[in-house]
Amino acid sequence: MKFININLSLFLAMFFFQGLNSFFSQKSITEIDTLYSGQVSDTLSESRAKIKSWFTLEGQIYPSFVQGTYKPQIKLRMNFNEKSVLRFNMDFNRSRDYKEILEANGSGIGSIEKISSIYQFSIGFEKLKRFENSLIYSGFEGVFGFGKNDEYGSRTDSLSYVSDFNYNYKRPFRSIGFRVFFGADYFLKSNIYIGTEFGALIVKSIYNNSTYQAIDESSVTSSNTTDKIPNNSKSSFIFSGLGVLRVGFVFK
Repeated sequence: MKFININLSLFLAMFFFQGLNSFFSQKSITEIDTLYSGQVSDTLSESRAKIKSWFTLEGQIYPSFVQGTYKPQIKLRMNFNEKSVLRFNMDFNRSRDYKEILEANGSGIGSIEKISSIYQFSIGFEKLKRFENSLIYSGFEGVFGFGKNDEYGSRTDSLSYVSDFNYNYKRPFRSIGFRVFFGADYFLKSNIYIGTEFGALIVKSIYNNSTYQAIDESSVTSSNTTDKIPNNSKSSFIFSGLGVLRVGFVFK
């Protein structure tokens, strides 16, 4: 049933953008040039004439009300012509989760801190359809990255307060994936635009060289032990870019 829902969501997204394409095609730049006999603004006409030399630098923001979560992203787009774009993404996500564990019937405090981060890069292709002050596009990209999911416990075993016990998990990983996407941009000026984008991503994450270290000051043998965690991997299918607001600058 989950697979059917995913396919249905993708079908509806494709249907939605096909509808946008049909609706906006009534006001494409080509038709406006014909209807108004070249009365399109000099700025837009000049921009179209120079489009082969366009490249854009873009920032993306994922609004989040969760404290300690950051998701900045930078995108570079290079225009081959009016319909084809090569794009490069650089993405950094970081989240931090911290909680305290109190000693039962006492004043002691332990803590657990979880830190997750990923550096991600991608290269892809966009197919564009341009209108008077806007455009819509679709495309695909390959995604790869690396990061970590670490956990640090102080005076706790992660379940209860332990005055003389500390531990840490260190889990580096790398990922590879493939993404399809749809988006739209609106030009506030000839060189400034805002837009949004969403897509579907298939990604595989591989965890290697993970360790668990325990420091037990009450141990009568070894107070510091390190164990290796077996390698593992996981695959995910997720929707990405939902809620993103993009701001871009065009350089000619």
